[in-house]
Amino acid sequence: MMGTLERLGDRVLEMLVPKATAKADSSYYVTCSCSQMVRKRKLCHVVGGTSGCTACIYTDVWFC
Repeated sequence: MMGTLERLGDRVLEMLVPKATAKADSSYYVTCSCSQMVRKRKLCHVVGGTSGCTACIYTDVWFC
């Protein structure tokens, strides 16, 4: 249940952050996958109104 809520929160954040911070620089994480207690996330940046993300990497052990 917690993993589902987190993925939903990530999607909402991914839609809102670039629009809300178009003039500010910021960084945030987005969950790519979560299986067998291993979570992979990518780091996304908004710099000068342009956004981009790194590749998905292992970050931690999490209850999916």
